[in-house]
Amino acid sequence: MINYSVFNTTENHSFNLYNAIKYCKEQGEDGIVFDKDTYGFYPEMASEEMLCVSNHDMYGLHRIAFLIKDMKNFTIDGGNSEFVFHGSITPFVIKNSENITVKNLSVDYDETMTLDVEVINVGEGFFDVRVINDDKYFIKGNMLYYYDERGNEDIFHYFGIRSFGDYKSFIPESKDEFRVFNPEIYFEDLGNRKFRVYNSKLDVTVGMHLITRGTERYACNLVITDSKDISVENVTMYKSYAMGLLAQKTENVSVDGMVVKAKAERLFSLNCDATHFVHCKGLIKVTNSEFSEQQDDALNIHGVFTRIVDKTEDYILIKYMHKSAKGLDIYKKGDEIAVLNHKTLIPNGKYRITDAEVVNLNYTKLYIEGGTGNINIGDDVEDLTWSCDLLFENNKVINNRARGMLIAAKGKVEIKNNYFNTPGVAILFESDGSKWFESGGTTNVAIKNNVFDNCEYTKGNWGSHVIEVKPREEFNEGNYYHKYICVRDNEFKDCNAPLIYADNIEKIEFKDNKRNNSSDVKVFKNCGEIAE
Repeated sequence: MINYSVFNTTENHSFNLYNAIKYCKEQGEDGIVFDKDTYGFYPEMASEEMLCVSNHDMYGLHRIAFLIKDMKNFTIDGGNSEFVFHGSITPFVIKNSENITVKNLSVDYDETMTLDVEVINVGEGFFDVRVINDDKYFIKGNMLYYYDERGNEDIFHYFGIRSFGDYKSFIPESKDEFRVFNPEIYFEDLGNRKFRVYNSKLDVTVGMHLITRGTERYACNLVITDSKDISVENVTMYKSYAMGLLAQKTENVSVDGMVVKAKAERLFSLNCDATHFVHCKGLIKVTNSEFSEQQDDALNIHGVFTRIVDKTEDYILIKYMHKSAKGLDIYKKGDEIAVLNHKTLIPNGKYRITDAEVVNLNYTKLYIEGGTGNINIGDDVEDLTWSCDLLFENNKVINNRARGMLIAAKGKVEIKNNYFNTPGVAILFESDGSKWFESGGTTNVAIKNNVFDNCEYTKGNWGSHVIEVKPREEFNEGNYYHKYICVRDNEFKDCNAPLIYADNIEKIEFKDNKRNNSSDVKVFKNCGEIAE
């Protein structure tokens, strides 16, 4: 590997990196290693690439510090350095590459357009807050806006009750309020980094801390797309505009020793999920990691449903229904697909794609082997060729907003030897063909030897049970969305919420689990074989 110091010839590390990676590609170098230090990266002279990033609404050109594109057998070794990013630059993108490793570094931002505010006064129909952190905001036309030093600007999206004082853990009163559900909310600037909030439906008290931010997800710390055999080792993430790691259309991803946490003076780390995997195949492995203080789940894994909006004798026209999935281009010649009723999500048939023709970001024509005679407009489509196994082992999930994990992986899923302490449901099986269009009926899931410690302690704000398998919109008697889920040899510790809600499973086992001061309520609906 070549040392970054060879290329550290200007004060602009983004430009230096552009030159370094270009040199490595041309000369066949197998990696770049950094001397331990703190490095700052700005977008103005960074690499640029076209990206459509799932679940981020990122479409088009993006500035990127580390752009690993069309490369093989390459390593970025940070040497335990801290990389600090300014503005909505994306730290790492791995695209169309194979056998890439990113290791031994930390990622931080100076600001992410997110406010930590403390309630200082509560009145009739309003409450006042003081902004604790240094991120920028202004109030215009009675509405709250956020902005950063690089010119990004966003409008108020939501409040979330976080904690009291500098207490890191979420409190039982934690709850969200979104502007889309409360359009009557408005704001008044009180000066000295204080403002008044009118018509909020949150039940707040003096001393509470709330987190508030806008709607856009400007950057993800690490984007992996159209790649194979990617390893992320000993990477710490302190902050992000959105998610920590997003992998899409990638085969085999290993995450080991990843730490997501807030720095000592902060109450939040990432603005969204710690890890998120979309339309991947092979093995997704997350081990020996800790996820805390992020504003959403530790892991979400799923495929993508699309909707058939038209057809001829030869092809079907599909649409990416959710805006967060458009532009993914998931269908390829030779792929096997399932056509499903969007309410039951039970396949009506399986077909082979003979050709895929992208019309634009939203629409694709799929030519079908044998024709389209038995396919109906209005049904959903799921690509079966791209489905993955998941191993989630020896991890800790604590002090984060919402849930622990969202599982929609069709291969072998093992969730074992982990510790969960989540304000919402610890493990959620949720996919649908009408709202989020995230696919993935599971076939073989083992949840074993985990500790669920006081999970779902906010009582219904992010679920209602410790483990939930959500129902489909309709149930087709005798045809099950999930095939086999085993929950065995776990410890439920101080969990006052019901332990499990299981719906639409062919076989469910819930056996040999310890209940230490926990509820023993279990709900099984529309299930075939139940073993307790």
